[in-house]
Amino acid sequence: MRSRFVLLPLVTLLAPILAHSGTTNRDDVLQGDAYGHRVSADATLCPYAALDISANGQALNPVASNANVTALDDGAAEVDLALPFSFYGTVWTRIAVSTNGYIAFLAEPGLEDGGDFNNDAYVPSLPDNPRAAAARVLAYQDELNGEGAGATLRSAHFASCPRASLFGDEACSVVQWKNWTRVGSSGALDVALILYHTSRAIVLQYTALDASAGSSACIGIQSDGATDGLNWSCNGMRPLSAGSAVCIFDPSRLPPGSNDLIFANRFES
Repeated sequence: MRSRFVLLPLVTLLAPILAHSGTTNRDDVLQGDAYGHRVSADATLCPYAALDISANGQALNPVASNANVTALDDGAAEVDLALPFSFYGTVWTRIAVSTNGYIAFLAEPGLEDGGDFNNDAYVPSLPDNPRAAAARVLAYQDELNGEGAGATLRSAHFASCPRASLFGDEACSVVQWKNWTRVGSSGALDVALILYHTSRAIVLQYTALDASAGSSACIGIQSDGATDGLNWSCNGMRPLSAGSAVCIFDPSRLPPGSNDLIFANRFES
């Protein structure tokens, strides 16, 4: 079953309370988890910038999660990062890219099968696919499929990121699900996940969306062991639109002035 939520202490759950004029605008800089990550879709702090790695990205070849599915339905491809990435205070050098719209950070090969297609209603939550790594970035976790014509799954590393960082020139790693479909929905997805190796920022970009527009997907992050997490939008909590971005900032490098903006509770709808 998929209802195994991690119960946090009450003081942790109540910590990210509103602290600035009661505003709950989706474009404010919000504190989303106990670790101190901030998240925003404000176009000033988190502008959308078209990014396509079709020409220079490495094509990934997922492995099926089990013998009853195809690799482009439920599967994962493992990628060694060109530079380490610090996530929830742990340094990682390897990820698994799931065909279901998320990446998982791996302590060793083979820990994630990519088959988690039915997102939980909220993060953090312990995943229950047979081989599952809990430290994840959910770019658009849903029942996705890459078997259609023109669908590609690619990764790339850039010493100077083509999508400029808010903090200046820095290296980034990119994963792109392009022309993927959501099972049971019309329209093709084009989603990019960007890891910035110096600032530790994470950017999720939505060039194109299927007709569901994220109403059954989950977007967020969670720590190893699912003890902490940031739930930006699960099952339509916040609307998504094509040509938009969501930025998640590590507490070690926050946007200018963000300490003066609001903290939002994780129960906001």
